[in-house]
Amino acid sequence: MDRLYNYSVTLNYFGAIDIIINLTLAFILGILIAAAYRITNRHKSTQASFLLTLVMLSVIVALVMMVIGNSIARAFGLVGTLSIIRFRTAVKDNRDIAFVFFALAAGMAAGIGNYQIALYGVGLILFFILLLDFGQFGVSPKQNYLLRFQIAANFADSKSYAPVFKKLLSSFTQLSVKTIGTGDFVEQSYLVRIKKQFSEQNLISDLSTLEGVEGIVLIAEDNGEEM
Repeated sequence: MDRLYNYSVTLNYFGAIDIIINLTLAFILGILIAAAYRITNRHKSTQASFLLTLVMLSVIVALVMMVIGNSIARAFGLVGTLSIIRFRTAVKDNRDIAFVFFALAAGMAAGIGNYQIALYGVGLILFFILLLDFGQFGVSPKQNYLLRFQIAANFADSKSYAPVFKKLLSSFTQLSVKTIGTGDFVEQSYLVRIKKQFSEQNLISDLSTLEGVEGIVLIAEDNGEEM
């Protein structure tokens, strides 16, 4: 009977008000983290499911921390239970992993009821993230592109498209040249950097006007997105 009583006391370590406050705080922090991810990810497509996952992680981890409480036995039991879970979704961006850990940490802080760490810690990290994004930390002023296009063999001389390159590109390096099909067309591949005052569309449009040029592909080197 005493053992059952002690177990009950440990299990009910958090009162109803504590549970509501902790989970609500975890939910709010999860929303803020998801919003920061969305704001700083404005140049790429964002999956709504990932944003929802960040919020759910914060709340679920907060609940897990309350379930564990001060019980080491329950902590080891939880590790054993979670070991059967297999995550099959490949993370494409290392930045996504950082946000997942951020949501986990926020949920842990809220779950144990350490409101100072939860509020000040998450708030300060969000400030750092937005500051780095605003300052474009680690982003090149003008990124490199892989330019690939096909040109009729009788126009394959670089003199036919050299004026466009000189006008729009700050630098370009030829990567490969190969014939297509029966040799009527030649495929040219370049690593290029566009001048600041021009855009990707300017380059594609100007090349498209050249006689014999077709199949233009422009791929951003940093993210592999095709233009």
